[in-house]
Amino acid sequence: MGRRFPGSGGGGGGGGGGSAIGPRNATEMFVADGTFTWTLPSNFDDTVSMVVRCWGAGGCNGTSGAGGNAYGGGGGGLALGEISTLSAGDTLTIVVGQGARVYDGIGGSSSLADAAGNVFMSSTGGNSGFNSTANMGSAVAGEGGLGISGTVTCTNRRGGRGGQGAMVATSGYGGGGGSAPHPDGFMDGKRGGDCASAYTGASGASINFPGLNPYTTYSTPGGSGTAGMGTSDLSKSTYYGYGGSGGAGILGAGGHGACSNSYSNAAVTSDNAGDGKGHAIWGPNNILLGGGGGGGSAATLQTSEKAAGNAGCGGPGAGGGAAGGYGGTLFYVNAGSGGILGGGGGAGAECIPGGGGNAGGGGGSGYGSYPTATVNHGWGGNGLVFIQYKVTF
Repeated sequence: MGRRFPGSGGGGGGGGGGSAIGPRNATEMFVADGTFTWTLPSNFDDTVSMVVRCWGAGGCNGTSGAGGNAYGGGGGGLALGEISTLSAGDTLTIVVGQGARVYDGIGGSSSLADAAGNVFMSSTGGNSGFNSTANMGSAVAGEGGLGISGTVTCTNRRGGRGGQGAMVATSGYGGGGGSAPHPDGFMDGKRGGDCASAYTGASGASINFPGLNPYTTYSTPGGSGTAGMGTSDLSKSTYYGYGGSGGAGILGAGGHGACSNSYSNAAVTSDNAGDGKGHAIWGPNNILLGGGGGGGSAATLQTSEKAAGNAGCGGPGAGGGAAGGYGGTLFYVNAGSGGILGGGGGAGAECIPGGGGNAGGGGGSGYGSYPTATVNHGWGGNGLVFIQYKVTF
């Protein structure tokens, strides 16, 4: 469940922010949906306040079959605060919201409470793409969730909104998933890319950058990374297709785009896009998410010869690449899922959108995807609760 670190760790880090050197030396992370109890250890040091980050779950892709609006889901909100009233042996109740799994749903709320049920802090989940009910004062489709102060005063941030798309049989286009707020709490989550070009999707957002719109019909952008936005390829033909690159990560490169070639029905090749590189540090005094975005997909159709490569997934904190078919006849290409806190990539009609990372929104699909309780077509990511504290040795 948790990890304990020496109290005098080394270097600092951008992107997640802050020096690794600090007063705390232990962590607990809860990422699966459900309700958990945790008793503070006997060597818990109550002279140092506990820092808690509570993210709500992400919203789902806004398409189910021929229904919906093709919007991406919103990211979960963030509540960030310090608790100074706890002692060794106290029992806490942690709730981690479940990511939305239906196109008109909402991600579950996450919270932290004491044994008497007093809620220290909580955060709502993001709306699914086809849900425009009020979410903490904002009633728009795919809106992100929001952190809520309870018995402690928190920094409260809203998750990024899912990107826009359109439902059209064979030629529809899906928006990218919104990201969760940055772990440092200094800004809201970023919006998934909007899509207004047929047969394709927009990419997922990272904690630092919004998702990218496709350049034109059939083109597929890469997901945004923690150090920059992705790129979109320019065009495709029946002979060749190349996906856009994922945005750079603080600790690694973005993924390369997929390639697809079919020439005169004699030479058919394809290669899937690359996933974003980089890694994450969830330390007792700092958080550093350094992933690159996933590359975009590619698809071609030359008479009866078909070739396609799936999109890539985002690294930690980054968004998934977008996916598209070709000409309304080459379907089922997969968009990339977001890394932790990142949004999933959007997809064209009959293609499969990417799911959100923990607290990230799922990408939208232009037509014909089927998110259900058991089939992940652009689900929102589960919420996340992360605790930093001190123990004595």
